[in-house]
Amino acid sequence: MVRPRAARLPADVQVLTRADAPELHALIDRIGEGVGAPKVDTVALGGMANAALATYGWRRRRLVVIGYPLWLVLGPRERVAVLAHELGHSSNGDARHGWVVGGALYALEELYGMTRFTWTWDDSLQDLVSESVLAVAGLPARGLRWALRRLLYRSSQRAEYRADELGARVAGARAMASAFDTMTTRLPSVASFLQPSAAVVGAEDLWGKLLASVDAVPEETLQDRRREALEEKARVDASHPPTHLRKERVEGLPYEGMLTTAEIEAAMEKVQAELERPALHVAKTVREAARSALYY
Repeated sequence: MVRPRAARLPADVQVLTRADAPELHALIDRIGEGVGAPKVDTVALGGMANAALATYGWRRRRLVVIGYPLWLVLGPRERVAVLAHELGHSSNGDARHGWVVGGALYALEELYGMTRFTWTWDDSLQDLVSESVLAVAGLPARGLRWALRRLLYRSSQRAEYRADELGARVAGARAMASAFDTMTTRLPSVASFLQPSAAVVGAEDLWGKLLASVDAVPEETLQDRRREALEEKARVDASHPPTHLRKERVEGLPYEGMLTTAEIEAAMEKVQAELERPALHVAKTVREAARSALYY
């Protein structure tokens, strides 16, 4: 539990090498040049409604994880904005992605997960005792995790704003703001569809039915979600500023974008063709996980 270990590739994603998806890697390389980021080593497609930049292995190879449900509901220029935002974290001084601080956070998160008290009334007395001992033993790790996250709070907020600016510089301020609006208005429909439907809809039909369900949400509902996000100061997580503040900030930026609409649409058409097969694999993974959860 306490020995040094490198971050691993996520187990539930479809890895896309440069040979598997040359057009996607070429697009990411071009976006990375726009934000001054080092080249990405690996791209992975997953079933989460999110995107992330991470590192793995002792050599800290760079990994971009694209959640296909998020990718599906974003427009072409919004996709570029989100990718530019994630790549911007490797060049904006974000300490969370550094070798020392990032490694410490990963280790503490692993220890936090291992020592969480998850016992329920359906579990045995032996489980209660063992989990109680682990929870007590993990108190120092949880305390360090809390302290480090608090120390990084202001830095992480600034890093998110800086990554937003880099995303707006490459894709345009309007595209970055539109991506935030999509996250506020359309992503809730993704979760509400997948939770009951992923276990019963066939993998071949999952993404098409998901997109149809999201597109069918009436405009009145979208407006309600915008108001709720503003009132509740909704955010991605505690390390991110409220989404409406991020949207307002990028709306005031002067950037038109480094890539033209024609360039983006042509690239996305080629990328989408590359993603068809891995997206089906991801759909099968999402469906299997949903069906397993029914019997847990």
